[in-house]
Amino acid sequence: MIYVGSFGKTLFPGLRIGYIVVPEALAASFATASAELYREGQLLQQAVLAEFIAEGHFTSHIRRMRALYGQRRELMLATIAKRYGGTLDIVGGDAGLHLVLRLPDHVDDRAVAARALAENIVVRPLSGYFARRDNAQSGLLIGYACVPDEEIERAFETLAGVIDGFIG
Repeated sequence: MIYVGSFGKTLFPGLRIGYIVVPEALAASFATASAELYREGQLLQQAVLAEFIAEGHFTSHIRRMRALYGQRRELMLATIAKRYGGTLDIVGGDAGLHLVLRLPDHVDDRAVAARALAENIVVRPLSGYFARRDNAQSGLLIGYACVPDEEIERAFETLAGVIDGFIG
């Protein structure tokens, strides 16, 4: 098993530091490849990040963010349930920073997303993530990590007004 990741989502995108965790048997090969491909540039940032991790700050940050995003997720799920009950399916509501709200197949999710944007609500059409339009599903990818708790309900009510206009 090889793990590849970055700190872009957990800290901030501008950090641009990634990592690879490999089995011990592969470590020498990866170290050699890294030495051949390495381009200087972020030594100071890497040192600061290493200290941040070693002092336990990264773990504390992750714990705080997990609690915050979990609270926002629960608020978003409750808001959707209050408005739609079980009439629209939610996919991915167990964890993460976003969820998918499935729309009826006849609804053009791209048009819904465009109309929502006109109302200053940013959502992504699920159909855009399918390779072929003929088998695409209609839905909205809704991020909630950057939305303050006190704005989630109002923002979703605005989005729901847009959705309702398309559902009929």
